[in-house]
Amino acid sequence: MARWRSPGISTRIFINLFMLLCATFAIGLTSIWYSVQFNAMLNQVIEKDMEALQASREMETELASQKGFVTYYFLDGDPKWLNELSVHRRSFMKWFQQAVEVDQNPEHRILLEQIHETYKRYIADKDKVIALYQTGDRKAGEALHWKVREKFFELNDICLRYKQANELNMQQVRDESHSRLQRISVVVVIFMSTALVLGVLLVFFMFTQVLIPIRQLSQKTAMDDEINSSGNEVRVLSNHVRGLMENMDRARSELEQSQAMLVNSEKMALVGKLATEVAHSIRNPMTSINMRLFSLKRNLELTDFQKEDFEVVSAEMRRLDNIVSNFLEFSKPHKLKKQQINISRVIDMTLDLLCYRLELHSVSVVRKQSADLPPIEADPELLKEVFVNLMVNACEAMEDGGEIVIREEAAFVENIGWAVLVKVSDNGPGMSEEVRTRVLEPFETTKANGTGLGLFIAVRIVEEHGGTLELHSKEDEGTTFIMTFPAAGGQ
Repeated sequence: MARWRSPGISTRIFINLFMLLCATFAIGLTSIWYSVQFNAMLNQVIEKDMEALQASREMETELASQKGFVTYYFLDGDPKWLNELSVHRRSFMKWFQQAVEVDQNPEHRILLEQIHETYKRYIADKDKVIALYQTGDRKAGEALHWKVREKFFELNDICLRYKQANELNMQQVRDESHSRLQRISVVVVIFMSTALVLGVLLVFFMFTQVLIPIRQLSQKTAMDDEINSSGNEVRVLSNHVRGLMENMDRARSELEQSQAMLVNSEKMALVGKLATEVAHSIRNPMTSINMRLFSLKRNLELTDFQKEDFEVVSAEMRRLDNIVSNFLEFSKPHKLKKQQINISRVIDMTLDLLCYRLELHSVSVVRKQSADLPPIEADPELLKEVFVNLMVNACEAMEDGGEIVIREEAAFVENIGWAVLVKVSDNGPGMSEEVRTRVLEPFETTKANGTGLGLFIAVRIVEEHGGTLELHSKEDEGTTFIMTFPAAGGQ
């Protein structure tokens, strides 16, 4: 203690201040370094590994989609089945080429070579089967057809092994990410503990060596006006303490921002994997449904009303495919196809689409439209997705039926100018403050089987159109979503 007391008070304070700033600076550098490393790894996953995984799954899907077309052709002789087969063959080769371009793993390259050679033999033999069917030699074609099926299963097995190899690679990347996060957390905790100890030590010195002596000095100067030499030193010390507190607040704020960025980055990586798994699970049954619809439409004599129903089903299948594609691109910005539209028309189409669902939930809709609404520049399909999401949520919230009120009006909004406001209100149970504060965040949901992405995607779509989406809700008082869209040309 005698050796520590030998330096002056200013020296002791500045030493502690320097050590505290070093610890804080180390925390910042560590967070920045990890952010850069994590971003580089995330870019590799998104740009290379995710593309390779997607290609492997799409190859498996396209290979499965080729199964059955030659049999259909054998049954009814319609050349359209061969055209469909050609489409899926080209799609398979497109995904195979993408896998070859992005996947540089030596073991994966060997599997890709096996897929390529096996697929060439499989295609050649299947073309022979088709040729035999076309020449009328059905017996020989059918015999060769059974042998070709064995090659199909061999090829499918290789594609499966390639997909599993890519999934294993993704799992290894995830494990490495968690390991890095644990290591950096330990380092940050050590630095934060050091900063805390230094901060406590600095406070101790401030009380024992600064505040008490200053109080004593103040009392003394009150009695003795000649003691003026300490005035400048006190001012300097006060300025240093104030600056130290500001630096600590700023460092804590930067650390919190860095941690939030790391959490969001990991969520985006998980979303990419979730998107490919969902798309893989949905597209296979969608392909089967489309094939059956096509076959039914060709073989059944339908009334005009039934044909209209078939067109609606086909349109909705296309919309499902569009939703799956958007989900795959969740971690990327939407490619907006903007055009000048009347938002009332988009809401009309949404209500037409949801008429059966609204009737099923015993929900009525009340429209309150202002005259002469200005047009907006927007992608109608994406806006329809937003309105569908909000109204379906409202229907599910009002379990015993209720009323949805849609208000459309023009208004002048600060920082936007002239804008179109759409308010979607329901008289459901509303939300608690806790739910309301987090429901617009990704992966937050109140539904047992929900993904927690619907409202988050709706917010992002509105913001990508230059607008805003606000939520107002109280328990037992219903829920209101207010969307603001800039008017086209600032009208």
